Amino acid sequence: MYKIFLVEDDETLCTLVKKHLESWGYEVTAAENFLDITGEFIRSEAQLVLLDLKLPGFNGFHWCEEIRRISQVPIVFLSSAADNMNIVMAMSRGQIFWKGTERS
Repeated sequence: MYKIFLVEDDETLCTLVKKHLESWGYEVTAAENFLDITGEFIRSEAQLVLLDLKLPGFNGFHWCEEIRRISQVPIVFLSSAADNMNIVMAMSRGQIFWKGTERS
């Protein structure tokens, strides 16, 4: 079973994404402590990270760099922030940027 580490601070969105991925047979660990994403990532033993850009404390780019220090696991940014600068920053870090729909 593939393990996914989901970093999303919007509880409703996190729950929906987690349930959907689990319905496809993935094991999903959702981040709980947004000041210890690296530690939670290590404990999750994930093979893929789904990472929001706008998080409490540090942003997704910070956590991407921290995870990159210890792992080459694929990281996909999920965000409604679709400005070109965020896309360029994600791509420059060798990551995938997926633009979701705007939240209201």
